[in-house]
Amino acid sequence: MPRSPLDGAAHAVQDAAYVTVGLGLLAYQRLQVRRRALETSLGEPGAVASGAVDLITAAVADRVKLLEERLGAALEHR
Repeated sequence: MPRSPLDGAAHAVQDAAYVTVGLGLLAYQRLQVRRRALETSLGEPGAVASGAVDLITAAVADRVKLLEERLGAALEHR
């Protein structure tokens, strides 16, 4: 059965979304590693910087979750 051109486009969008989520997760993990290294090198004064990094990592995690939800909703409507 011939495939619709929309199937190919939908598959490309799905692949792009998965790559984006994967890159977001890698960035989040990398940020965590840097935060821990910064905490270790700064000691107690690093608590302020750690709080800022925690806010950033929470924002990244929220964005990734939102992207996953939107991707799921888009795939359901396909």
